[in-house]
Amino acid sequence: MISRREWLAMAAVGAAPNPPAIPQRRLAVWTASEKLGGLTATVDGKAAKVLRTKSPNDDLLVLLVLDVTGDLTLVDAARQAAVAEVEKLPGSNWVGVLRAQDGLRVMLDPTADRAATSNAVLQAPVSGRAGLLECVEPAARLANSIMRKTQVRAAILYLTDSDISNYREDYTNPVINMSDSRDLSRRMADDLVRDKTSKLAAMLAETDVPAFIVQISFLRDRLNEAYQTGLKQMAEATGGMALLCRNLGDVATSVSQAFEKIRTMWAVDVQIPAGTAKNFTVQLGSGPGDLQYRSRFIQAGRGKE
Repeated sequence: MISRREWLAMAAVGAAPNPPAIPQRRLAVWTASEKLGGLTATVDGKAAKVLRTKSPNDDLLVLLVLDVTGDLTLVDAARQAAVAEVEKLPGSNWVGVLRAQDGLRVMLDPTADRAATSNAVLQAPVSGRAGLLECVEPAARLANSIMRKTQVRAAILYLTDSDISNYREDYTNPVINMSDSRDLSRRMADDLVRDKTSKLAAMLAETDVPAFIVQISFLRDRLNEAYQTGLKQMAEATGGMALLCRNLGDVATSVSQAFEKIRTMWAVDVQIPAGTAKNFTVQLGSGPGDLQYRSRFIQAGRGKE
């Protein structure tokens, strides 16, 4: 597992990932089968090499990112559920705890010490401004860098009660472009939210670590509906998922569901052939059982359109 010095160094510099010597992408895969026998891969329809697979029994790193500022009843339910799920993880699974308010900050280095993890989660501050949109890119880059350096399975889990009106940037009243008479942004503020989350989803498609978002406070106004749809879009772009809690009873169930997906995740590294387009698809084939995985990817800074 990564050392404390390496972890802190990557967190400090934003973890700009070094590309692997062999161009490759990692797929998070789920299957009901106990084995992935006879696995094959194609990239844009062309045969590609499967470099390695890692099973749910292999090492796992979870970055648990807390973005909580509001209702203590919901927050406490989410924190207690997270602590209970962390306790179930095997000893080869490490958890790092971060907070998103006021910038991405490390609260606990990745560790297998369950008591330390529980303490960090339960003592996390509930204050400040929502920070998920500002932190999703550095968190993804950090996790991707660790995954490439260590080759462990990795996932990010966000526990958030973010409200689009609680961000430092004002997404609720965008400035009209006065030079454009067709600018209707003030009347369609949700377009700004959709544009922001769409751009973040495209960035996340350049990375390989699945993100899981548990939105513990479901909000029904127009802007937050657009925002919550964007959370789903961002998570799905990574091969993860977003879960929206409509009431207090949903919180523990959703946190448990997210951890279950993370625990049962396979990791499959596929070599990307030279000349592959910037936007491309990967298809996997295997023996028995259906496979669930993300198939669409974007290459960062290279490849042809």
